[in-house]
Amino acid sequence: MKKDELGSDRWLVDSYFFALVRVIDAIYRDEEDLADILYFIVSLAAEVTGAKGSTIRVLEHGTFDLKIVSSYGLSKTYLDSGAIDHGRSITEIMQGDVIIINDFDRDPRIQNVAAAKREGLQSVIGIPFTVNDTTYSILRIYYASRKIPTQDEMEFLYSLGKLSCLAIEKAAMERMRLGPDSQTK
Repeated sequence: MKKDELGSDRWLVDSYFFALVRVIDAIYRDEEDLADILYFIVSLAAEVTGAKGSTIRVLEHGTFDLKIVSSYGLSKTYLDSGAIDHGRSITEIMQGDVIIINDFDRDPRIQNVAAAKREGLQSVIGIPFTVNDTTYSILRIYYASRKIPTQDEMEFLYSLGKLSCLAIEKAAMERMRLGPDSQTK
């Protein structure tokens, strides 16, 4: 490995580390709103890995609705288009399968290729998480070109996803502590 590559790799690892520290700090700052924390997470997921956009979707027990709780870099039109097969996504989330789609044109899980093309998307990484016994989430990162993630990128994205679960669970516990008449955070 050349000296320049070593320095570049070190810079990348440092940026991942500092991004994660900033997210942890935001989660434990009592005045931070859950929506702001989740937006911070999806924006970091996209910006640090060079993606076009990112989402966090939540699947609650008893529903088959992957609700978008935060998004960054993607149009509302695309988010509402149902471009990715939710039925297959729900199965993959429940099984804990990481989803990597590198060619939207050829993958049958892409239901609306035209919407993805209009948005300028070519690939996606989806990492599922268990928030608690009844709630699941998925962090999806969308790219304008084909993407083969590095091990460091996958570890960074996995850490961001786990922190999103922590933030969601912390907000739920705070709502329970404050009672049903409290405002949601």
